[in-house]
Amino acid sequence: MEPTRSKNRIQVIDCLRGFALFGLFIVHMVEYFELFWHAPEWGWVHDTVFFLFGGKAYAIFALLFGLSFFIIMDNQARRGVDFRGRFAWRLALLLAMGYLHGLLYSGDILQVLALSGFLLVLIYPLGTRWILAIAALLLLQGPLLALLLMIATGAKAPAEPLHWSLMGETFAIYANGSFADVFQRNVFWGQLGKWAFMVESGRIWNVIGLFLVGFVLGRLRFFENYRERLPLLFAAFGAGLLLLGVVHVSQALISSSSLPEAVAALGGEILQHYVNNLLTILGVLLFLFVYEIRWMKAPMNWLAPCGRMSLTVYVTQSLYGVPLFYGFGLGLYTGFGQVNALLLGLALWCVQMLIAHAWMKRYYYGPFEWLWRAGTYLSMDVPWRRGRERG
Repeated sequence: MEPTRSKNRIQVIDCLRGFALFGLFIVHMVEYFELFWHAPEWGWVHDTVFFLFGGKAYAIFALLFGLSFFIIMDNQARRGVDFRGRFAWRLALLLAMGYLHGLLYSGDILQVLALSGFLLVLIYPLGTRWILAIAALLLLQGPLLALLLMIATGAKAPAEPLHWSLMGETFAIYANGSFADVFQRNVFWGQLGKWAFMVESGRIWNVIGLFLVGFVLGRLRFFENYRERLPLLFAAFGAGLLLLGVVHVSQALISSSSLPEAVAALGGEILQHYVNNLLTILGVLLFLFVYEIRWMKAPMNWLAPCGRMSLTVYVTQSLYGVPLFYGFGLGLYTGFGQVNALLLGLALWCVQMLIAHAWMKRYYYGPFEWLWRAGTYLSMDVPWRRGRERG
């Protein structure tokens, strides 16, 4: 099979992916690439950034991963190719890249995307209604709801979450250890802590559910045709705000209730997932609304190059972010401050945008995107520099 290059990218998708990358990076900077949790500094910067992007930028990224899966599979299907086997290989490559990246930064999301993505390959033939039903079960946190029911009916609540103890030891190494110490910790224990958090917090079910939603949006050609549905989307935005209010009231009722502590805590955690999902949906709709404002389109299009080379942008953020904050580097996790971390993050993001803009004028892919694509097809004959591919 010969590698091919898509010539019909949807610009708003690249812009939205770039926006999600921006949100992820700002969270990571304010979070000191996880070392915030070693010695938390609560304040308005943390609260604001996490309200805007915490759990939402990640969610948008997951949703667009599912959408990208559909686009790739659909493009190949139009050529009469069943791409499922090769896409599974593509996911295996992403898993390997994610593991290597995780040796430096254990919070890597590429492994999560890759492993969860194998489910997309399995459910690809299912009808849209079945896929939406599975997505709803996951986004409603079905596994955590089952656990909540068990605790409410007398089962013993779980002890302290595994990821608390694992990550506490890990953060101490990040803060005080050498590069070799960090690398050694992340070979296994750092990765295990991340996966324990993903499962125990319910985030893994959210990620998979959002994959499926993104896949369905692809089937419905949502991003190709959303302009024709703007009145309906405005109505959906209003309904989302009302539903968000209902969930917030439910949170307040639970926090002030006389429910057992374990039940109230887990119920509040489940409702917070609902809040984040609603804010994610509202955020995506708001992004589309703003993108349709004529004078906003040009500045928002500056996000597109980062979105087109998202793998490269995401990995390189860790390559300089981790040494900034960890003990083996500058150790800025202590004394630097949240405001300075935010301002530095904004400045570095602007630099990344400029570099991505210049790069995509000359090349079809970012460096890591090219490697991933070449590995997918097991071929070095993948166009790289614009104007130099063979005719």
